[in-house]
Amino acid sequence: MLISFSMVILTIIGDYLVKKASMLQYFNGWKLLLLGGILYGVSAIGWFYVYRTTKVFTVGAIHSFGIIILTILLSAIVFKEKIDRWEVLGIFLGIISLSILLRSYIPSES
Repeated sequence: MLISFSMVILTIIGDYLVKKASMLQYFNGWKLLLLGGILYGVSAIGWFYVYRTTKVFTVGAIHSFGIIILTILLSAIVFKEKIDRWEVLGIFLGIISLSILLRSYIPSES
C-alpha cells in the first residue's frame, strides 16, 4: 500500500513538472518536461512491483482515487485553476462510481 501511495505521489509530481513546462514559452521548459517524464517512468517501474502482488482492479482503484484527489488539489491550490460546477459534478460522480466499484469488490463476511 505504501508503494502504491508513493507511485501516485510520483505521478502527481510528474504532472506538476509537465504542467510547469507547458507554461513556459518557446519550449524553455524542456528540462522540466524531461524530469516529469523520468518520474512517470520511475512510477511505472514502481507500479510493476505493485502489480506483482496485487490484483489489477485494486491497483486501478488506488491509482484512480489518488490521482483524482491529488490532481484536484494540485489544480486548485498550486495552479489556482477554477473548477466549475460541471467539473465538480463530474468529480463527485467519478468518486461515487469508484466507491461503488470498490464496495462490490470487498468480500462480504456472510
